[in-house]
Amino acid sequence: MKKAIIYGTGNYYAQNKEKLPKDLEIVAYADSNPNNATSQNGKLFQNLPMLLPEEFETVAYDVVYICTEYAAGNVIFQRLSAAGIGSDRIFFLNRIDRSVDWKYKKTEDRKGYLSTVDGITVRERYLTDFDIVVEVLVNNSYGFSFTDEDFVVIDIGMNVAIASLYFAKQPNVKKVYGFEAFSDTYEQAVANIALNPPEIRDKIVAQNFALSDENGKMMVAISAEETGWRNIFFRDESKRQVEIECRDAGEVVSDILNRHKEKIVLKVDTEGAEFIIFEALERAGCFEKIDVIMMEYHGDSGKLISILNKYGYKYFIQGKRNVCGLIHAVK
Repeated sequence: MKKAIIYGTGNYYAQNKEKLPKDLEIVAYADSNPNNATSQNGKLFQNLPMLLPEEFETVAYDVVYICTEYAAGNVIFQRLSAAGIGSDRIFFLNRIDRSVDWKYKKTEDRKGYLSTVDGITVRERYLTDFDIVVEVLVNNSYGFSFTDEDFVVIDIGMNVAIASLYFAKQPNVKKVYGFEAFSDTYEQAVANIALNPPEIRDKIVAQNFALSDENGKMMVAISAEETGWRNIFFRDESKRQVEIECRDAGEVVSDILNRHKEKIVLKVDTEGAEFIIFEALERAGCFEKIDVIMMEYHGDSGKLISILNKYGYKYFIQGKRNVCGLIHAVK
């Protein structure tokens, strides 16, 4: 029997605890709120202590099972990692209770996982990696019904290539062009692409530069180690500085459009740069040849919507129109 700490005692655990492995002996429970810890209030939960992560070593245990929904579980994993608990001891109940084929194993540094979801493999380490895996590969945020026609995908804001890999796995997608501004994020993307079989990875052309409204280079402060939260507009001299290469989105995308006869899908997730990217694409006449747009916007979406209306797209918006959200558009 493995001795287990159960992290999470709310509704999710109550509704799904029967799915835990049968060879577990529960020795303690855990919670993120110090007020709920036995050490603070003297109370037990189901006759066992309620621990904070820093108190785990007060009991003998083999594994920790995170028993929450995805979002909370991802945050808990980060907290456990910060407490020095390796990924070889951390497991997720929500990855047992799943609608997809999800396998995972610890990385060599014990700070993350190699996850394989429905045949796509990526390395999860940062919180944004965990969240994007769920968003793209489990919840299918970029999913749509591909017709019998062939498609080419332009992925602006590739991040660590999770969406690019998702698109490349689709049989009717013949090529994926991915663009990532930050060099360390790009290197993680390339490493993720290499983890996958040739019928997926060979479709992806990854480029290490930002698409913008002009060509040139700029110094950018790193706003967060979490790769999914960075943007090319952050200026803070107290933060680590990196040089970013920028290229005119209209010129780059026009070149792709001129080389392909397939239907074109444009995916954009650039933490605010979508406005100047759209301006450059319109200036170059790209929207005449782009068939599907799936994007995340940050700010007032009015300018983006006016361009979509101008070129005859039908669209729907998820989120607050003047704050942030998703736009899916098709001609």
